[in-house]
Amino acid sequence: MGNTGYKSFANLELYYLDDGSSAGLPTKPNVVTDPDYIAPVLDTVTCAPTTRYYSVEKKLSAKKNNCGSGYSGSTVVLTSYPNQFVSTISLADANAQADAWLAANVQTYANNGGTCEPIYTGGGGGGGGCFVEGTLITLPDGSRKVIEDLHLDQLLLSAEIETLIDTNDASELYKWSCEHLLETRIISPITKLTQKVAYKTMIINDGLFEATPTHLQLIQRDGLWRFIALGDILVGDNLYTIESEIIPVTSVTINLEERKIYPLTLNPFHTYFANGILTHNYKQAY
Repeated sequence: MGNTGYKSFANLELYYLDDGSSAGLPTKPNVVTDPDYIAPVLDTVTCAPTTRYYSVEKKLSAKKNNCGSGYSGSTVVLTSYPNQFVSTISLADANAQADAWLAANVQTYANNGGTCEPIYTGGGGGGGGCFVEGTLITLPDGSRKVIEDLHLDQLLLSAEIETLIDTNDASELYKWSCEHLLETRIISPITKLTQKVAYKTMIINDGLFEATPTHLQLIQRDGLWRFIALGDILVGDNLYTIESEIIPVTSVTINLEERKIYPLTLNPFHTYFANGILTHNYKQAY
């Protein structure tokens, strides 16, 4: 590990106090439990400490993968805190130790600490794209209209995302990710719009928007843009706004009160802006 700056003593020799001469007895081991034990002393001159490098805070997320049939695991973040790992080689080496520890432990941590949520396949407001009444949806001219006042064939402002082959197939959407979000504003009409009732919704950033847990949301996590179920969103994830700004998720609250929701479908592209946040209309098949 290199020098710490402390000098320790392996053996002790007996000396006389009056003249400092040796008593001529054999040396004895310096044992911690002995009453005459001498502890290490700080001596940075003759025992200069080796430079030590400490890891920075790092995070890694994983999805709980030991839920039973019909349930989906939540995403959990494991944190390696500042100074948790030390190296006498370099900062990169200390951080590599943190990365290795995270990789080795994150899945177990997620399986032990994550939650299992039922996968809704029909009735009672299951499915994605379900924002609550009062959500403001952006129209092509930049104006906004509450979701409950929208109608079939209504044109909405949409975004065509580069590298994404858009689809309503959630399994395909979950496979997509990108480092740099490049999008072009287009117009898409509503091809399906219904009203349902939900008994569980997620409130993001103290009311920035509210939707069902199965709603498919665009987020940035660990440097990658991807789509996740809203029930898996975490504080620290990022959202993309209509002004092309990236804003952090600062709070996630579960609401168990009855809420009216409005699943909708667009075509040809399936993205739109709800309360100024780019989102997706994915709707689970019943």
